Amino acid sequence: MHDAVFTRTFALPSGRRVRLRLAGLRDRPAVEALLRERGVAAGDLDLHRLVCANPAERLVLAAFALVDGAERLVGVGAIDLAADADLDTLVVDERLAGGLGLLLGDVLRRRAAAHARRVA
Repeated sequence: MHDAVFTRTFALPSGRRVRLRLAGLRDRPAVEALLRERGVAAGDLDLHRLVCANPAERLVLAAFALVDGAERLVGVGAIDLAADADLDTLVVDERLAGGLGLLLGDVLRRRAAAHARRVA
């Protein structure tokens, strides 16, 4: 899973750049804060599924951008890698990262499709 999507930044229509990487346990406080700020109710199990996913079965990407000179989580998205799965989580702060929802959703769907082709 270490390929170009995780080694560069993406420009958003707003001009802001975001970096995508696999979400991990260290991201839990930021993920919890993002969900709360966006009005998304999430329990401990929901948060655990986002930050402790097995990347061979479920892809969870975190999107980071520089905001006021500090890197900040501005989005999180997830998709199961089973055949024909669609996004099950997509939460972004469009105020800080306009256009991120489309980008993150597209990257997740493309990665899932590529995974399905490899295992078929």
